[in-house]
Amino acid sequence: MIERLTPAHLPECARLYVETFNAPPWNEAWREEDATQRLKDYLDTPRSHGVGLTSPDGTMLGLALGHRERYGPVDHFLLKELCIHPDHQRQGHGTTLMNALESQLPDIHHWHLVTARNSEAATFYQKLNFRPAARMAVFVRTPQ
Repeated sequence: MIERLTPAHLPECARLYVETFNAPPWNEAWREEDATQRLKDYLDTPRSHGVGLTSPDGTMLGLALGHRERYGPVDHFLLKELCIHPDHQRQGHGTTLMNALESQLPDIHHWHLVTARNSEAATFYQKLNFRPAARMAVFVRTPQ
């Protein structure tokens, strides 16, 4: 079942986030309290919008979360996170979540996201008609 994410979903979303991003291919080292803070920050962003996919027993299987950004007279949507539990990947759930976001936000003019180049995630987004931006780049700076 698809439902709109609220702060009440944070504990189960944080568990999902940790289980997803601590597993291959990301192999990161998330703690639940850090994932909770990250997702809370996103949910607290003005004009945020997120959806969760739950199993019939209520287990959170996936989430998609981001926020609207005004660009001139139209809204764009910056997708901050999309994750599906490792045991449920490659079953169409990511596409289902993106379709749910699109149907709930029909007035969005452009969709944006940042993901790893040449990755399974990039391939997934390209199948959903995302493409690398022609004029934009992501720059990173670390303290010296």
